[in-house]
Parts: sequence; C-alpha cells; structure tokens
Amino acid sequence: MAGTSEKLTDFAKRGQEAVSSAFDAWTDAVGTLTSFRPTAADAQSLLDSSFGAAERVLASQRDFAKGVFEAGVQVVETVGEQADKVSAKARTTAARKTTTPGV
Repeated sequence: MAGTSEKLTDFAKRGQEAVSSAFDAWTDAVGTLTSFRPTAADAQSLLDSSFGAAERVLASQRDFAKGVFEAGVQVVETVGEQADKVSAKARTTAARKTTTPGV
C-alpha cells in the first residue's frame, strides 16, 4: 500500500505544479496585455497592415485560380482537337467501308 500512496502523492504534487505553472503563465500573459496601450496611430497601422495582408492573399488566390482556369481551358481545347481528329478518322474509315465494293 505504501507504493500506491506514494504514487498518488507524487501524482497530486505534479498536478499542483502543473496548475501553478499554468496560472503563472496566464498571469504573465494578462500582465503583458494590460500594459500594452495602443495609440490611435498604432491601431490605424495595425488595421492598414491587416487589410494589406488580406489584399495580398486575395491577389495570390486570384492568380492561382486564373492559372488553374487557363490550364483547364488548354486541356479542354486539346481534348476537343483530339476528339475531332479521331472522329474525322472514324468517318473516313466508315466512308471507305461503305463505298468499297465487296467489303
């Protein structure tokens, strides 16, 4: 029984240390946040940089979408050309078979 009791005591001690560490980290974070007092210029700068970043992401997504679209168009055109060639060859072959006597 002594072994189990020691394990439970050790577990409780580690749990208290973890809670204490988490509380210390939380109070440090809150202290940092409350000491930060942005000015109107800071807020405006943050707003501008946030929207600037969003604009760059959106522009990059637009460029990517255009590239995918252009690649898709090229694939469709190539497949269409190949289908036309196969169709023309099939029509030619069928025409020969119907016009060739004895076949």
